[in-house]
Amino acid sequence: MQWDAYIYDKKLHGLYTIFVFTCRSNSWRYSHRSTSLLKVKMASILYSPAVDWVDSLKRIVLSPILSGPLLLSAIYYPDTVHDVLSSVADKLPEQFSAATISLSTVITVLKTLFSLGVIRSANSTLNSIASNSWRLTAATNDGWDWPNEIAVVTGGSSGIGRGITERLAALGVRVAVLDVQDLPKDMQSIPGIRFYRCDVTSTESIAAAADAVRREIGHPSILVNNAGVAKPMPILKTEEAFLRRILGVNLMALWFTTQQFLPRMVQRNKGHIVTVASIASFVALATAADYSATKAGALAFHESLASEIKHQYKAPGVLTSVIHPNFARTALIDDFAGRLERNGVRLLTSDVIADQVVKQITGKSGGQLVIPRSATVIAGIRGWPTWLQELLRDTIARGAVKP
Repeated sequence: MQWDAYIYDKKLHGLYTIFVFTCRSNSWRYSHRSTSLLKVKMASILYSPAVDWVDSLKRIVLSPILSGPLLLSAIYYPDTVHDVLSSVADKLPEQFSAATISLSTVITVLKTLFSLGVIRSANSTLNSIASNSWRLTAATNDGWDWPNEIAVVTGGSSGIGRGITERLAALGVRVAVLDVQDLPKDMQSIPGIRFYRCDVTSTESIAAAADAVRREIGHPSILVNNAGVAKPMPILKTEEAFLRRILGVNLMALWFTTQQFLPRMVQRNKGHIVTVASIASFVALATAADYSATKAGALAFHESLASEIKHQYKAPGVLTSVIHPNFARTALIDDFAGRLERNGVRLLTSDVIADQVVKQITGKSGGQLVIPRSATVIAGIRGWPTWLQELLRDTIARGAVKP
């Protein structure tokens, strides 16, 4: 007898590791594969030091906190500002005369920057309010007390899931890990972490684990849907068995876990459901149509869930967040991490992603989080001109398709 089971916890977003267990006469043999080069091209475009630097500079330049005081100074203290501009002009090359950086020009530029900054800040504020049932502030309803909270993390035995689990436990949260892989020994001694063996593709397995969690720990107020699998494969070579597996783990499991834990959250009007998706939610990847489809589906699930909680169940205190991480560094890519970085790729770590997820939870606010923030622009790709979308997809495909 021989069969392969693709275990789901090893999704490190850009490094998609697949663990294959081969069963022969009750003996287990372990091997691993990774799709780590699948998103190299995309990562180099979206997460290079230059892009990150430009994003930081943009935030500074468009900050009303900076442009506002400078504009007021130019308007109400023109003589002082004029003297400063003249002093600066004297030190610049001849083509930059005092007329080039005249007071009127500076005021016009500052007005423009201030206006853009105010619009940008207003847009960011409205995004946050809209993602939190139109509340002006984070959820502050009674009962959010971390030592009294219970969280469920799927795929929490390693990778991003492990990082989230450990950080929540450090806050005093009691964490139930649902995974098919045993907890590492060093996690077994961490107070507040309980392990439940669970295949998230099975409604029976999830129901049994959920019943055990409620019986032994209590009703969870936090659900982190983190588990996932991937295997780079052209569409014509994708096997039915794996296609059903990836749809079950990456997508259908979102329904199964939510159906178990959301009702109590709605009843209490308190909770937070976090869906860990990917940059692939926005960009279909060559040789990963199945994975891209599940992550686009995860985003659709999140959006529908948020609407249903607000309008169907009238529970604005139940928060929803979706996380879109990019390429991540792990020990499994040590052999070629240097080559990636020489190609301009600045790698995330699972710790960085876990930090952001837990920060989103402890901030008691829902929303959409792209990691790194400089890659947020990719979320709007469907609104780009077709030629620009195709250029991006072509670039990614050249790095993903084997010659």
